[in-house]
Amino acid sequence: FTYIKNKSSRIDSKNFIPICGRPLWTILTEELSQISDVYIDTDSPKVIDYCLQNYSNVHAYTREQNFIDMENDTTNKQSPALLMTKNFLNRYVKNDEEIIVLTHITSPFLKKETVLEASKLIEKDEYEFVHSVTSRKDFAWLNSIDNPINFDPKIVQRTQDLDEIIFSNGAFFIFKKKNFMKYNNRLGKNNFLFKL
Repeated sequence: FTYIKNKSSRIDSKNFIPICGRPLWTILTEELSQISDVYIDTDSPKVIDYCLQNYSNVHAYTREQNFIDMENDTTNKQSPALLMTKNFLNRYVKNDEEIIVLTHITSPFLKKETVLEASKLIEKDEYEFVHSVTSRKDFAWLNSIDNPINFDPKIVQRTQDLDEIIFSNGAFFIFKKKNFMKYNNRLGKNNFLFKL
């Protein structure tokens, strides 16, 4: 499952930027469609038309207007992502035990093998959620040089001794429907941070 916006605020039409002659959004879509049906929540008629003409197991559907309004409201600082995910689960997923891979289409180098490997942690009920992250051991500040977050600026430390900083990279969130509904979120109490 993924969401695709027609217009982007930071990078103009980022989902449609050509990569090797193909729109960005099609790269991960085609990769994941090799292992499962793919559902796309979108406000883009061209995505819906393209899916109808080119894919048998990619299902693009029109984003609800209240989610579009929420995204376009400049006074609102909250993304409709959780509401769109809940909407998708209620409309298309009947089995509470079904494993859902929520991905961002702007991760074109994500491979189906990685998704399958990460999904195994959910299959075995070892974890409720698996989330892709990137980690670094580097000198880091929050907002300004006056706010170090993983080192003492009064001494010189070796980078290998620094606390690891973990960043969400948004490539995927994996969970069962029942766990998303339990927390109404993509993360809960029993999370596995899957390093990419």
